[in-house]
Amino acid sequence: MKRRARGFSLIELLVVIVILAIGLTAIGALFIAGTISAAKSRRINTARNLAQKELERLRSAGFAGCIVDSDIFTTAEGYTIIQQNSDGTGRIGFPTAGLPPGSQGSITIAFYQSGAGYYPNLKDISVAVTWPGGGVTAGEVALHTLVANTP
Repeated sequence: MKRRARGFSLIELLVVIVILAIGLTAIGALFIAGTISAAKSRRINTARNLAQKELERLRSAGFAGCIVDSDIFTTAEGYTIIQQNSDGTGRIGFPTAGLPPGSQGSITIAFYQSGAGYYPNLKDISVAVTWPGGGVTAGEVALHTLVANTP
């Protein structure tokens, strides 16, 4: 009787190494995807909080306080008036602390217009925060509200 040698053959070891390499590569890819997703989620939350803060500030100010004016949006607080119209509408830039360099925040104040016409007692407020990034990490958050002139 021949005695069979115990142990693994070279081919069996190579197959195991290939299977382990594929598994570890997949785990590494999932780790990278999770890291990217967590970074984007943090940026979305930060941007949403910044936009919500500006939107609430304007809603609290009421109809009369929703105007593009350097007394309301001071440069000392980091605001920049991008466009100022004679009727108090326009666009303002605001700081985006907590987001990557190159991020931008903007507030647009306009009178509401629809297919039915122009509404002088209703202001259309849009707040947007954008941030740069490579590939999937760039993004934008935009919030919108209407503020009415109530008696």
